[in-house]
Amino acid sequence: MRYLAVICVALTSLSGDAAGQNPPNTAGHEVPETAMGRQAVVPFGRPPSASNMTHEETMVRTAYAKFAYAAEQDAIDQLAMEAADPSLRNRPEYRGLTSDQRLAAAQVSFALGDFVIGNIGDILRRKAVDLITPASSEMLTATTPVSGYAEGGTSTTIHSIHPSWQPARIDPPETSELKLEDLYQRQWHTSRPSALWQRYASYSVTVTFQGKSRGPYMALFIFGHDEKTGNEVLEPEDSTTDVIALASAMHEHLFPEAYISTRLRRIPAVADWINAKKMSGPDCSVGMNDVCCDLVKMQCGPGKEDVEQGLARGLPVPQHR
Repeated sequence: MRYLAVICVALTSLSGDAAGQNPPNTAGHEVPETAMGRQAVVPFGRPPSASNMTHEETMVRTAYAKFAYAAEQDAIDQLAMEAADPSLRNRPEYRGLTSDQRLAAAQVSFALGDFVIGNIGDILRRKAVDLITPASSEMLTATTPVSGYAEGGTSTTIHSIHPSWQPARIDPPETSELKLEDLYQRQWHTSRPSALWQRYASYSVTVTFQGKSRGPYMALFIFGHDEKTGNEVLEPEDSTTDVIALASAMHEHLFPEAYISTRLRRIPAVADWINAKKMSGPDCSVGMNDVCCDLVKMQCGPGKEDVEQGLARGLPVPQHR
């Protein structure tokens, strides 16, 4: 089981900040608290809304929603490459499938709920398996492909996620008794020695992909700040959905620039997908060339205004040697 494997913080580093102090308010939101520093953000049975999400829930939902978007972007990227390079066509795994069928097969859906937000010091003595459910039978692993496109003297990249079901790892029996504080002590690493972890978000997940579902199971995000820079840091802990891909979805620039500013936009499957996925709303920052997300529906897409402005521009002029 991969528990907190990327967390590099000692319990002594947590003692002051985890004891009830809030982290820097990087998103401009105050995080309300109840006794013991915990708060149920979305009470059971109550549908989520953007107005009642804390900063922590917003970040968690964004990670999973972007994961799902990037999985679709991987499928459209393969279709675009095949259209541009005939030698890539007719791969056995896609033989007989239409573009729509391939896009449908790439869709991942996440249902999140039962959010509890609090100070990380409140959960250190709890069993890890209570907050991070071990994977059962299969887990959704993923690679994070990057494709490069060059046209007219400019180059762009497309970041995506390619998920697949793989057999789950078998955990030693003793892991069922480990507490989170044990895992903190055992998982001392050097990748983030200056991180001070302060808050957590616990939640349930149900993931569905290619006709299979896993869940609901429990997963965890932890939040803090870098002691040197003051920047917010966070780490996902999910034993069923690939956490490296979740982190990649949060940090990589997912806007499909190559499908808008190059001749790839003329490919019918690409054009139809961009038109279907573009979004508008208060969370879309015009001019940022980024994806925006509806975190209630758990859907993301490129900003409509940025897409339309990009499509209105002419294509790059080919350079001749």
